[in-house]
Amino acid sequence: MKDKRYAIYGGSFDPIHIGHIKLAESAVRECSLDKLIFMPAYVSPFKQDRKVTDGKDRCGMIKAALSYNKAFCLSTYELRKGGTSYTIETLRYWKDLLGGELYFVLGFDSLVQLDQWYKGEEIIRNYHLITARRPGSDDTAGLKIIDSFRERYRADITLLDMAPVDASSTEIRTRINDGRPISDLVLPGVEEYIIGHDLYR
Repeated sequence: MKDKRYAIYGGSFDPIHIGHIKLAESAVRECSLDKLIFMPAYVSPFKQDRKVTDGKDRCGMIKAALSYNKAFCLSTYELRKGGTSYTIETLRYWKDLLGGELYFVLGFDSLVQLDQWYKGEEIIRNYHLITARRPGSDDTAGLKIIDSFRERYRADITLLDMAPVDASSTEIRTRINDGRPISDLVLPGVEEYIIGHDLYR
């Protein structure tokens, strides 16, 4: 991979939904990525207040979505590593392992708070960041923060040119619990996995 472009896309993916997929697909296309690696977290530092679905099932749902784009792949690195998943540790590991040009994909809300993360300034300074704007939101304040990152840290940030996608894992879990359909929020294979494994009930 030393001459390749690849990205880490981390998160709970509980479950993976069309917003995740569209962001990943746009990142691959606009940044000419050779690989985009979905990296489900073992324990997110920001989600320790709720039970996260078992890693095996979250990986199963991601696998059901991989055929959507040939550049997509899955890593269980953080799940196998165990413990709280800090992004900087994952990025350092993969950069040392593979070299090449490493990108980090994350949501807009996460990006504008990135300087508050553990070793967040190191992430901003040293890694090419990819994000997209939020659906139906006034992002003026967030865009100013991105500009400040570029000025203060010489941050390399790509703001994707993609139509906003209004989908959230929380909404999906709520809909399933209420017996409402989710076919507009997840890929067919993911929905089949959720139904087949009776998740989120």
